[in-house]
Amino acid sequence: MRLTLAGRPPDAEATLLAVPRRTALLAVFTAVTIVVGLGLLAVSTAVLLVSPAIGLRPEIRINGLDPAIAGVAGIAAWIAFALAGGLRILRDPGGHATLTFHLPFNTAALILGGPVAGAWVAVVGTIDRRELREAPWYGVLANRAMLAIAALAGGLALEGVLAIGRVAGLEDAPVAWLVAGIAGTLVLAVVSALLTATTIVLRDGLAFGDTFALIDRSFRRTAVAETLLGWLFAVVWLAAGWWAPALCTAVVLTLWRAAADAEALDHDALTGVLSRRAFALRVAEAAERARRGIDGAAYLFLDLDDFKALNDGPRSHHVGDQVLAALGDRLRRGIRVTDAAGRRGGDEFMILFNGVRDEATAVRMAQRIVELVTAPYQTDDGVKTVGVSIGIALAVPGQRDFEPDLRGHADSAMYEAKEAGGGIRVWPESTPE
Repeated sequence: MRLTLAGRPPDAEATLLAVPRRTALLAVFTAVTIVVGLGLLAVSTAVLLVSPAIGLRPEIRINGLDPAIAGVAGIAAWIAFALAGGLRILRDPGGHATLTFHLPFNTAALILGGPVAGAWVAVVGTIDRRELREAPWYGVLANRAMLAIAALAGGLALEGVLAIGRVAGLEDAPVAWLVAGIAGTLVLAVVSALLTATTIVLRDGLAFGDTFALIDRSFRRTAVAETLLGWLFAVVWLAAGWWAPALCTAVVLTLWRAAADAEALDHDALTGVLSRRAFALRVAEAAERARRGIDGAAYLFLDLDDFKALNDGPRSHHVGDQVLAALGDRLRRGIRVTDAAGRRGGDEFMILFNGVRDEATAVRMAQRIVELVTAPYQTDDGVKTVGVSIGIALAVPGQRDFEPDLRGHADSAMYEAKEAGGGIRVWPESTPE
């Protein structure tokens, strides 16, 4: 999978947690990344054009074509495969980033063609309409430049391992190619993750630890399998020709789409936030971190006030659905990439804020939630407003709470707020054991 930064929403400054965005540093980092990444790609491509034997491995050529275009045709084929991998994306609940299926094709292009071929496949093959539509132009260029830097670094690592293999007399051994492919892909993934993490830290004001936890969760379950799949693509390309990877790609993408459809079940269809089950898993992870004393979190349980009257109005559930959909969009866009928003059902929502260690911070963030929820909604039946009752449960570092505990505490606090006419209530915080 590949993690791509999405464009910031129009109301990006309205994120719930006030964080110290490093705008000036972000602008400098973005500019330097674009210049360095695209500059390296241009220089390496010039070297390839002047000395094709140096810049491009012969294995990527398509047999039967004119030697003058066989290498370029091979690169174009892998770009086409990679573009097919971006036809279906997985988006994080906040819409801040997306996951696409590109790594196997980047790996194969690196193994077969070397650094320059891998860089072009990574840069061009990962373009998708979503990115062009949502990200600003400099964001698109920065994403491309990051991938160019990462792919070139990965290609150099691959060549280095193969050079060691030649010295050891293992140049043509499959194991040498496998190890070289793993090394190149690892460097590609690490460099790409470092550059992406730096951008997130500067843009969203997150700590590096939180950012790497997000990236690790995105990559760890599939990276090894995708690397091996890329190596298999390369072997099939060499053994049978270009058409064999095309068939393998079609099969793999069918499975990937099935996995993406399954992933979509973890999101509420109306609001776009996490489903009850998926949100519970995120809370369980936060609770485990708290039990281990790593970090705290705040579990917010929301219940809309006066929603029933709105939902039973002249247009029946249509207006209510419009309000719920708009609220889901507000919540998704208002939270950080490390947080989560979910819907329990009806007009009940949940929010998980990670990195919250005290009640005052949790209450301050809940107050921002109140502002977010109670802002007017434009519907087909005119402007509508709703109130909200919020219960808060804290996952305190060192305290032995589990997901059901936090859910139950937040639920009880919410009903206290509801009985008091709305507002915010916090479940009494106990002393860590």
